[in-house]
Amino acid sequence: MSNNPDDLANQMLQKVKDYLQEDADNTELDENTMEGAEEGILVGRKELAESLLNQIDKWENEDEC
Repeated sequence: MSNNPDDLANQMLQKVKDYLQEDADNTELDENTMEGAEEGILVGRKELAESLLNQIDKWENEDEC
């Protein structure tokens, strides 16, 4: 990582986006997971990851205008 604050912020943001995307992609919702007590947790994690990714995209697009 570079010592430039902008570079550090961009690198950290990319790591957050990668983590959220991985969480959204790897949260499997099927008959087995939907029947268990973890259903709400899994659905919530997936929805949060997806909504954060969408919000980050909106913020990034605002900066480009």
